[in-house]
Amino acid sequence: IGFSFYTWNAAEFLTLAADLRATLPELLIVAGGPHVQQAEDYLGIDPIDVIFLGEAEISFQEFLDCEDREAWPGVNGLAYLQEGQLVKTAPRERCQNLEQLPSPLSVLTLTGADGKPLYESIAYETSRGCPFKCAFCEWGTGAIGSKMYQWPLERIESDWETIVAAGIKDIWLADSNFGALKQDIDKARMLVALKEFTGLPVSFATSWSKKHSRQVQEIVLLLHQHQLLPHYQLALQTLTPEALRLSNRQNMSSNEYEPIAKSMSEQGVPIAAELIWGLPGDTLAEFESNLDRLLASFPNVNIFGYTLLPGTEFYARREEYRIEAIPVAGYGKAKGEYVVGCHSFSRDEGEEGYFLISAHILLVHGHIMPLTTRLLALSGKVPVSPLFRILLRDIIALLADELPDLDAGNRMAVYEARNAIYLAALARRDALYRCLAATLEEHHLAFGEDPRSALQVLELDRALCPREGGEVTLQQRFNFDARGAYKALAAMELPALPAAGSDAALVIRHPGGVGDILQSADAGGWLRGVIQEPDASAKDVQFVAIA
Repeated sequence: IGFSFYTWNAAEFLTLAADLRATLPELLIVAGGPHVQQAEDYLGIDPIDVIFLGEAEISFQEFLDCEDREAWPGVNGLAYLQEGQLVKTAPRERCQNLEQLPSPLSVLTLTGADGKPLYESIAYETSRGCPFKCAFCEWGTGAIGSKMYQWPLERIESDWETIVAAGIKDIWLADSNFGALKQDIDKARMLVALKEFTGLPVSFATSWSKKHSRQVQEIVLLLHQHQLLPHYQLALQTLTPEALRLSNRQNMSSNEYEPIAKSMSEQGVPIAAELIWGLPGDTLAEFESNLDRLLASFPNVNIFGYTLLPGTEFYARREEYRIEAIPVAGYGKAKGEYVVGCHSFSRDEGEEGYFLISAHILLVHGHIMPLTTRLLALSGKVPVSPLFRILLRDIIALLADELPDLDAGNRMAVYEARNAIYLAALARRDALYRCLAATLEEHHLAFGEDPRSALQVLELDRALCPREGGEVTLQQRFNFDARGAYKALAAMELPALPAAGSDAALVIRHPGGVGDILQSADAGGWLRGVIQEPDASAKDVQFVAIA
């Protein structure tokens, strides 16, 4: 039996392999994929007999043709143990003509006996390789390599027609830099034509070209105009010069990405910046400064903790950079390791960075105070990131009785428990927003700033926050121009606040579902309240006073 190992399935596959070995001791178990390219970390330790190094389509075919173990040395790209010693055969050269690899869709069953699709989404590769050699990533430095090759458009079109004919809703592209190749615009047009003709796919996602060229922006707008684009990520990862240098990266300058962010957000494109906390060369102070800057430029920012992955440059140089890492909770080495310290930041800073990520996920992704966050970032009068950490500590203190088993002093435990904290906080909505308001006011006064604008926008955040129960439409009154404030902030502009005496009302439709449909803070934006147009029907509207 063979397994293709990735970070997200490694733990489950290792468990399954162990169960199979216990049940069938003579079973030959082979593995490939980016997560097991450090073969010595698995062979002789885990129940894996052979590991395929590099691209494995041809190697696996030749391996299956071997009559016995004595023929294994003649197959390039293998690793196995011979009398307890690691053996690696000659490297497997990359396939330059991808067309010779047959489509798996020719044998893969996509529909059940009832004709309905067996899958909602499918991962598909139109090109292979990555021109970058980021030290934290295995994509361009390991099994796949830096030279990019692609499948013919005719093959791609045929496969995509097969996918949508089966009724599969979403296509997730596994390319490393979509938009970088000239033919990528033709692929985007294929998707649009398919949707116009069949109604599918419903959505499309990919990893975008790191250069975000004019062609990339053209593709993004084309997909957005046809409702195919759930998000558009600018993978900046870090703005800290030393972290960029050690990561072998060179980002776009701010005068390049800020206009892109503004233009895309004005056109309604769900654009977001990506940041990674924990890269060697970074510090918490620089990371927080970077985050505050991006919060003022992008409508969405996604922060990821750096997970040390096998096969990457940083993994190989972990001693040189004094990288301190802990296993991803509950999985040991199988899903990688959280980096919590290195030569440029202490263990205390590392864990505080994860605490910051937890706070950002709850307060912004969880839609507890995204508009207030944007107001503070745009004004630049008080630092936002340190405030996040203060607010989260106050929230945890507020919920001490609701979460008696949470070790508030263990910041990594807080990171793992962030969804439980989120749901408990929303269950105490009134107390939560009183707590936030008090801390916001104190934070502003500590910097000699007027807190009134922030407190007014916090009222708007409270009105739009995800709610428990079923769908409901509410009319809520404010003593400022809440609609104008919302429109300004949605356009990444400062509203005319503080203001009073306007006595404005908003009709807000809430889908409900917190604790039922919604279990994760990361998904808070999907169930936030939606402001209705002024002429919306007042039927079934409940009236709520805002203190």
